[in-house]
Amino acid sequence: MGRWRRPAAWQVYLALCAVASGVYYAFPYELVQSVVVGVLGMSAAAAIVVGVKVNKPAVRWPWYLLAAARACFALAEVVYWLQHISAGGDVFPGYADWLYLAFAAMLAVAVVGLVRARRPGRDMPGLIDALVLSTGAALLTWVFLLVPYVRAEDLSPLGRAVSLAYPISDLLVLAVLSRLVTGRGDRPPAYWLFVGSVLTLLVADVGYALLELSIGYTAGNIIDLGWLAMQALGGAAALHPSVATLSSRSAPVAAGAPAPRRRVLMLAAASLTAPAVLAIEWLRGMPIDVPIIVAGSTILFLLVIARMDGLLRQLAGALRAVERQASTDQLTGLANRRRFHDRWAATLTGSTGPTALLYLDLDGFKPVNDTYGHEAGDAVLVEVATRINAAVRRGDVVARLGGDEFAVILPETDDALAGTVAERILTSLAEPFDALSHPVHVGASIGVITTAPHANPDTELRRADQAMYTAKNSGRNRVHHSFPIASVGTR
Repeated sequence: MGRWRRPAAWQVYLALCAVASGVYYAFPYELVQSVVVGVLGMSAAAAIVVGVKVNKPAVRWPWYLLAAARACFALAEVVYWLQHISAGGDVFPGYADWLYLAFAAMLAVAVVGLVRARRPGRDMPGLIDALVLSTGAALLTWVFLLVPYVRAEDLSPLGRAVSLAYPISDLLVLAVLSRLVTGRGDRPPAYWLFVGSVLTLLVADVGYALLELSIGYTAGNIIDLGWLAMQALGGAAALHPSVATLSSRSAPVAAGAPAPRRRVLMLAAASLTAPAVLAIEWLRGMPIDVPIIVAGSTILFLLVIARMDGLLRQLAGALRAVERQASTDQLTGLANRRRFHDRWAATLTGSTGPTALLYLDLDGFKPVNDTYGHEAGDAVLVEVATRINAAVRRGDVVARLGGDEFAVILPETDDALAGTVAERILTSLAEPFDALSHPVHVGASIGVITTAPHANPDTELRRADQAMYTAKNSGRNRVHHSFPIASVGTR
């Protein structure tokens, strides 16, 4: 048998909340239920405070605000039940309504604090995704929750304002929750507990609003379970040890990182809410809210266009990065062999004057690797690339062909100027190099050729290679010029 493990604090808390919820429904008496919701709400506030003290999240003020919000919600529940008991029915609008709305405002601000703690920098893709989801939800909220209150004739101005404030506050909470969900960062168990807490709140609020607009809400309804779960999950989230990760700064994410498939599906569904709202109003025989639908469609269209623009920019950046990696030597940052051959052929094809090519092979480089190691050798190669770049003109192409071989393409350059550049490089490379605090000397053998326009790239490259070997065989650390053999005609 396995060893019995002591349950964690968050598990114990959830179990106690489940027992309290059972009591709530097992004893459907107003006094019992009012005590249960009040105790459960205050326990959630206390659990959050204890969780913050024990687990020490990096940013704590949002959690303390969440604790205050839970206490405010619990107080609102108690006030609601007291009003209900004393008046023999609902009192609307009453003191409880202001407490409920204050709770929603504090919850929204706290979630914004968590978002900022997890992602202090700009995250435009996440922000746009959250706006798309919120706009879609706003259109549905307008049809099912706001329009009935706007057009209701039996509400006083204050009652209408409070009635509208409830779905609007829930929409605000949903918007900031969407920002949290679409943002980058770790998703530990505390994250899912917290998100579940807010979602159960929103589901219960929507259920309550729909009941009020149809058959009416009665205390002790099954939707009360959503509010009870909201308190339980919120307290458990703070008690879970991973809450420290939830409110910590997330690691940077590559700009081209794709959105998860489930998010794409959610965004697609949200983008279709405008035509869905139009269809719902038409099928139900309701007046078509043209301004609202036009505004919602326009906002969704612009947000989708902005998201597509961001994706296209990410794709273009990724393609440029791939192209750079495919054509750049990773060690020195110079053009690699592939890019060199492309530029060499293109230069000869498009030139109108002579083109020079310098072919370099380092002298004395192998002993550096053998004596001080490859890391020291790499440091020398990087410095060689820097010195060659400093010795040539803007527009000349410097490439590392592999190992300790380099090449320089000099467009529109005659042999005399090419020789001057080669000597300048040779002088620069004669200075000692710092191979990881070990001064070393490395020279170069340079072959110089000058080609006419439209010459054969492969033939001319072999000629430059032979010129380099001639320089090396002639004593190294020198320049050798190779001239094309003049054609001799026959009688």
